[in-house]
Amino acid sequence: MQHDSTLTKFEYLKHNNLRPQYEAGLRAILDMDISKQDLIHHFPAFVGHQTLAREITLYEAYKMTLDVAGHIAEVGVNLGFGSLLFAKLTKIFEPNSLTLVHGFDWCQGAEPTDEEKHVIAKGSYCTPEAKVRQIVKAQGLDSIVHLHNLDASKDLPLFFQEHNHLQFKLVFLDCGLYDVVSECLKHFWDRITPGGILILDHYSFELAPGEMRAIRDVLPHVKWKQFSFGWMPCAYAIKD
Repeated sequence: MQHDSTLTKFEYLKHNNLRPQYEAGLRAILDMDISKQDLIHHFPAFVGHQTLAREITLYEAYKMTLDVAGHIAEVGVNLGFGSLLFAKLTKIFEPNSLTLVHGFDWCQGAEPTDEEKHVIAKGSYCTPEAKVRQIVKAQGLDSIVHLHNLDASKDLPLFFQEHNHLQFKLVFLDCGLYDVVSECLKHFWDRITPGGILILDHYSFELAPGEMRAIRDVLPHVKWKQFSFGWMPCAYAIKD
């Protein structure tokens, strides 16, 4: 996240002392004569352990829902890390199911409130819709990944009115903004199948104060858990 680091003093600083080491390692790898093909096919050799932990976290969450009916949703698609990972997992583990991945993003970047603007830069996390669709199509995943360009802080009631049949077994909120998270909690929670999972990327994290306020406002009595090996996503809840 882009923010003023002088205003952070809690969670962000826990691993901040390691940032120079990670950035130096990244620069060293980028300076090596490594082909794009090798970066893709041998990605565990190059990806940082925290990024790998993020991927493992989503994988473990997905596995927990294999016997739960419903689709998968990600709110805050950006380049498609979550949506494309979930799509590939369905190809591996559910080759004959009807499970789809629905990605929601308005493709204009973050619109932080006054509460959030010192830690989230306006317009950040913005990937053009055409680029995401190009990535999806290039991998033959356009029959699984369905992208919805809409404002999740306003447009979800109409979307679900038009697509009332949609039910989800896994919902990943990767947005962090109060206006978006609060509306998503209102409209997605009731559509999660019992036994399904809601994942939050920034639970109790100073870089997303709006997300925690939305949780307290909308789902104050839900029991939240964490993945012990992960860093972000920070929390999940299993629908009773």
